[in-house]
Amino acid sequence: MTLTLAVYEDPAAAEQRANAYSPSEPDEAALVPFVALPSPSIPHEPISAVPLAFAAPNDERAEPWWLRTKLFQHLHLRFDLPVHFIAEKAVTVTDLDRHQNRFRLPSDGVMRNLRPVLTPLELACANLLHEEAPRPRPPKQHQQQQPQLLDNPDNAPAAGEIREKKRKRKGKKHGGLPVLVVDLIAGIRELQLSRWDSSGGTIIKGEGYLDFIAQCSFTVDDVVEVWAFKDRTYRYFGVDLCVESPLYVLITKKGQTQRPAV
Repeated sequence: MTLTLAVYEDPAAAEQRANAYSPSEPDEAALVPFVALPSPSIPHEPISAVPLAFAAPNDERAEPWWLRTKLFQHLHLRFDLPVHFIAEKAVTVTDLDRHQNRFRLPSDGVMRNLRPVLTPLELACANLLHEEAPRPRPPKQHQQQQPQLLDNPDNAPAAGEIREKKRKRKGKKHGGLPVLVVDLIAGIRELQLSRWDSSGGTIIKGEGYLDFIAQCSFTVDDVVEVWAFKDRTYRYFGVDLCVESPLYVLITKKGQTQRPAV
């Protein structure tokens, strides 16, 4: 005698299981093809068609090709020292004038590129601690004293005293931040970086400036680039790995920044 085991399922449960999957409803795991609309903010041109001026900021300049291999080696500076582009300008007549005795730097480039890399003490020495130059004090009015001098000629000061007072009214002399100005032809000269209170212009000046600028062989309307770099002291476990260097300001003609063709 053979026994057969048969399993009988409730018809209602079978119908419920069959309705759990309906071919009319899309499967969650199924891939549904679609066409994505392009974003209006993304340009459709290929990468090669995008101008370089759009792809990179304007302040990114190619540093002089000889800066690290030639100048840094001569100055015994580390090869990976950061270099900051300050500004580009055309040499003016006043930059070469013996009576002016200074080289003026573009104020916007100094405030945007040079000021952030200086310490508060260096900013104070260069009169750049504040974004706006301090306003000069107005001259004192001496009109009320003139009638008294005319009424009492015996009390009038001597001519030497008048010249001494006029000399004092010219204002104080600003020193400046010591910098080493570098040129390929003129070499290196220690000068001073400072900002005028009267006009707010930032200048390079100091003893020996005229001889230095004459040896640079600059002429009027020459386009020059101004760069700056300084090595800061780096301490590691109480040991100075890098000795702090002076602030170097490099002034070079724009054509001298490119590597010559072989």
